[in-house]
Amino acid sequence: MGGAAALQAGGYLPALGGVQETGEVAASAEQLDALSGEVAALRDQVQSAPAAPAENGAAAEQLTALGQRIETLETSASTAGAEATAGLQQAGETAVAAQQTATAAQETAAAAQETANAAQQAATAAQQSATQANEAATATQQAAEQASAKVDEAAAQFESRIAGMEANNRRADGALAAANLKSAIDQGGPFMSQLETYAEATGAGAATEDLRAFAADGVPSKQALAAEWPAVEDKIAESLRPAQPDAPVQEQLLSGLRSLVQVRPAGPAPAEAKGPDAVLSRLNAAIESGDLAGWQSEWQTLPQAGQDVSQDFASRVAARLTADRVVAEALSSALAPAPAGGADSQPPADQPTGQANQG
Repeated sequence: MGGAAALQAGGYLPALGGVQETGEVAASAEQLDALSGEVAALRDQVQSAPAAPAENGAAAEQLTALGQRIETLETSASTAGAEATAGLQQAGETAVAAQQTATAAQETAAAAQETANAAQQAATAAQQSATQANEAATATQQAAEQASAKVDEAAAQFESRIAGMEANNRRADGALAAANLKSAIDQGGPFMSQLETYAEATGAGAATEDLRAFAADGVPSKQALAAEWPAVEDKIAESLRPAQPDAPVQEQLLSGLRSLVQVRPAGPAPAEAKGPDAVLSRLNAAIESGDLAGWQSEWQTLPQAGQDVSQDFASRVAARLTADRVVAEALSSALAPAPAGGADSQPPADQPTGQANQG
């Protein structure tokens, strides 16, 4: 009992009222081993103690109860030690499992980081590939646009050259038709066929209308007009010097003689010279030189009597002038250099580009 009291006072045994639960394991494994050793030593002492006298029965009962409590205590200590050992083992296993879990988590995090890095690298590579593809597409688009522009330019040049060749062919056909028309007109005979060919080749409209009135019968040549002129000239001279009915016989005789014999100065009279003789002189010089335009201008200054007797001849001269003008304009238009603006800027055939010399 004294030993139990000492153990209880030393804190190795719990109080008789029961073990107080503190919720924590106070003793370590070494302390539990030491407690077990002391309990075993105490049991040995109790067992080796001499039996107490009969009168001390109460004390014996107390010792028996104390021994039972010691056994209970020993059992509790063993159980607590086992539980502590199991708890420590479980805690170790839990710590190992937690360490393994942490290691696995760390490995998973590392793998996730590697995966994220790989994904980032893949995304960067994809972005670079997309940028390169975009640049390649832009370059291809630019090359296609440049090629299309070159094709359009080549096609435009080709079409322009074809149009120029066609225009040159039309101009050549028009020039040939105009030359044939001029040759037919110069011969003095009908030229309707040549006129129609020229109109078809050049698309001329108004330019040919002035000739249609003479195409069936033709227009006189300059040689034919020069051959007809002397008779016409005599008619004009006679009309400008009529004999007066009440004039003396001598004056009427002289007037008749003047109509038979024409005396004119050599060469044309000066432009400022007046009178019938001066006008006739200039008309004669114009016919001889082939200046039909000059003849027509001078004829318009004749008195009305002179114009009346020569109206038919003047109309033939006008027809020849019209033919010469139209043919000259047609040849000028057909033989003129191509305009710088191309075939589209070529003037139509019925709008000649220039006026050639008459004749």
